[in-house]
Amino acid sequence: MSVAYFITLDSDDPGFDAFVDGKVLTRHVDSVNAIAADIGLKQFEDYAFQDLSEFGGPDMDEQWFDAAEGIAWATALRAHLRNHPGAVGDAAGVIEDLDDYIRVFEEAESRGLKWHLELDL
Repeated sequence: MSVAYFITLDSDDPGFDAFVDGKVLTRHVDSVNAIAADIGLKQFEDYAFQDLSEFGGPDMDEQWFDAAEGIAWATALRAHLRNHPGAVGDAAGVIEDLDDYIRVFEEAESRGLKWHLELDL
């Protein structure tokens, strides 16, 4: 079973396919987070929400982010990886996942939707 960060939008019916695979990116999340820290970006976990109440954890309010922030974040990571492909084990796969994230963020922005990441376990 693979683990992946996926994008959740603040609409049950956003009007477009918001699916992102994200598995390659998630496999390299530690390296990507290190890059993000080096270039002054937030970590994946800063954008993540996980409802732990069903597992006996605290009931937390969901935090939503502007799509423009997601575009800037993913675009900066992608640009860094294009310039430094040796920074992660599978730069091409991570870039492909980031391209998918950017596509969803751009569609969300055009519809005024907000987002956060969730972890598919």
